[in-house]
Amino acid sequence: MTAILTRPTPAGTARPPRAEGRRTAPWTAPAALVAAAGAAWAISATTMRNAPWSMFGLLTAASPLFAASIFLAALGFCLAIAVQARRTAIAALVTTVIVMRLPMTVGVAEPSYSWTYKHFGVVDYIQRYGAVDQSIDIYHNWPGAFALVAWLNDVTGTDTTSVALWFPVLVQLAIAYAVYHLCRSRDMPVWTSLVAAYLAHAANWVAQDYMSPQAIAFTLGIVVLALLLSSTRSRAAAWVAVAIFAGIVVTHQLTPFWLIAATAALTILGRIRPRYLVVVLVAIAVGYMLLHLDVLSRFGSLLNFDLLANLQTRSQQSGGTPSIGQSVNSLAARIVSGAVWVSAAAVVVRRFVRHPRQRRETLTVATIAFSPLLILIGQGYGGEAIFRVFMYSLPGCAMILAPAVTALLQARRRGRTARTSSAWGRRSTAIVGVAAMTLLSAQAYYGGWFANLVTTESVDVATRILTEEDPSTLTIGVAPGAPGRLVAEYADFVRSSAAFDTGIDTWLNSWWEDEDFSDPTRMNRMTETLLGTGQRSIMLITRQMRYYNDYYGTLPAGALDNLIRIVDADPRWILEYASDDILMYRLDDGAGG
Repeated sequence: MTAILTRPTPAGTARPPRAEGRRTAPWTAPAALVAAAGAAWAISATTMRNAPWSMFGLLTAASPLFAASIFLAALGFCLAIAVQARRTAIAALVTTVIVMRLPMTVGVAEPSYSWTYKHFGVVDYIQRYGAVDQSIDIYHNWPGAFALVAWLNDVTGTDTTSVALWFPVLVQLAIAYAVYHLCRSRDMPVWTSLVAAYLAHAANWVAQDYMSPQAIAFTLGIVVLALLLSSTRSRAAAWVAVAIFAGIVVTHQLTPFWLIAATAALTILGRIRPRYLVVVLVAIAVGYMLLHLDVLSRFGSLLNFDLLANLQTRSQQSGGTPSIGQSVNSLAARIVSGAVWVSAAAVVVRRFVRHPRQRRETLTVATIAFSPLLILIGQGYGGEAIFRVFMYSLPGCAMILAPAVTALLQARRRGRTARTSSAWGRRSTAIVGVAAMTLLSAQAYYGGWFANLVTTESVDVATRILTEEDPSTLTIGVAPGAPGRLVAEYADFVRSSAAFDTGIDTWLNSWWEDEDFSDPTRMNRMTETLLGTGQRSIMLITRQMRYYNDYYGTLPAGALDNLIRIVDADPRWILEYASDDILMYRLDDGAGG
């Protein structure tokens, strides 16, 4: 029998009362921040659709509560990781994706980016005819994404516009989820995996998450990597990865070769089984490419080993004088990209030197992060290769950085919790860094908001042109900024002329970034050329084109106004449609005599 001894209380002496106060649950503070972020975003959302034009984009044009919501969500996520509140961290991650991407759904009347709409026509064609016509364009030769959207529309009864509006937020959630599982495939802890998912999303300013083959292929590519890294434990995972890879091959031209480069390096490191799997991937990708080599040859040489040229962006290649807003936003993108790459490289070097027994694992994640750089050796991808390389590298860089960021947030050193005196200093450093990166990335993402804002009126006019005009009609835009190829009828126009919707610079016979249209000579020459060939022609000038030109500086200041004066003064061009949003001129067929 065990006796429990207690110290007797002296007679007449009362016991001291026990403290009745309850400690606040650790998840309440980050949860409150997440709730505040949602409330701030909900209020700011009412200001997005009618925000006044700003050269710095939506983050400055909408209510300040928009930027505040992003900051609060980032802060809530960091604190949730710090106090190890798992459910709150997941909620904060999802909230961050929503506040950073849902403006692409609720802040617009139509899906953003004029180039989004060239995907609409392929989807519409597949829905109408149940097939593709490979003679039309490159999209009919890589139809995977379009067939998927067409199938989704048929099964659910939705439409392509709705899919495109919701696509950015949904695909970003999918990317975050895929990165999380990529980390878990390497047995990384839950907290570290959540941080990696957050970093891969928050640092992604590339704006490739509109409804496009690239976005779908990239998301599936992360899944393929996760499955391949699991192949040493499960051969079934390897062959599931092959099946998904085949889907990527028929969806996008570039993504398969990023995956092949990563797979080859990981095979050398012994991280993939069976070893011949990379040969299977090469056979699928190269075989499909050879079957469509005639289509790819229309775009020039498949390989370009001019590294300096491949590093250039499209705006650097085309010239022009960008606005201060575009320069600032570009700087924000460079800061985020540089910070991610440099810090990831520094962590790799440090681990490689200080942890020799873990070098193989270090090289594994370094391969995932930096193998996309190989793309730059042989391809410029129309001035967009550097953007794709950064995007492809994000999952791997997030895997590299996540353990260090998690350790800082949880104030741990070698598995021990740091003393209180230094804990908050380490946490504060991590929180400031993560929040700053998130806000800079958001600025880079939304900086070109107004240059990419598509109006309902421009969609209606573009649809009427394709459905009502003769397919031999040319549609000439004076700058990027008009939706095109958005219904199946575009195929008839392509069959008549593959260049039916090229820009005015094509018809002026030389690049025109220095053209201010103070002299009508070149425009007159273009008009005479069109009349001489008996070519039906329409010229479009939209508000979006003006914003695009003001933002990117494609033409000198005042050039579009000069162009409009030239066309208005030329009786051969008839103003057929005019509004605050669009001017549409038609070339008089009988003016050529």
